[in-house]
Amino acid sequence: MKKFLLTTIALVAFFSSCGSSDNNKKESNKQDATVSESTANEKSYVKVISYKDFVKNIWDFEANPTEFVFKGNKPCVVDFYATWCGPCKMVAPILEKLAQEYDGKVDFYKVDTDKEQKLAMVLKIQYLPTILFAKEGAQPEKSVGAKDEAYFRSQINKLLGE
Repeated sequence: MKKFLLTTIALVAFFSSCGSSDNNKKESNKQDATVSESTANEKSYVKVISYKDFVKNIWDFEANPTEFVFKGNKPCVVDFYATWCGPCKMVAPILEKLAQEYDGKVDFYKVDTDKEQKLAMVLKIQYLPTILFAKEGAQPEKSVGAKDEAYFRSQINKLLGE
């Protein structure tokens, strides 16, 4: 009984920290506007993509739903996030740093799951952040939850065969 209670408390705490309440979204939008204004002149190495971009550049699951066929010309990292998600905000600067470091070797993308709900549903993205690592000739790998830079670096090096 004690174990069940502790598990329940932990789950409630986790989901409340990454909950999608309107208040979280409104507060996040205010913060995002401030961040956007202050970083408008900085180049981002992580490209925000849509459902159509994903199908065109990564995997056309509409044409080939049963088999992953990578469409990119170099490995990619796709960050499925939401603007209200705390762990997503922790991962974003790490991925931006790595995107700059691996520029030209690996493509980095972001998908806002609130704006691209159909894509998140098709790919069964249930928890945020979810990071997808994909390359030609291999099944994509998913990572769920916030991880540190060393973890992401090792996954990227694995993509590159290093």
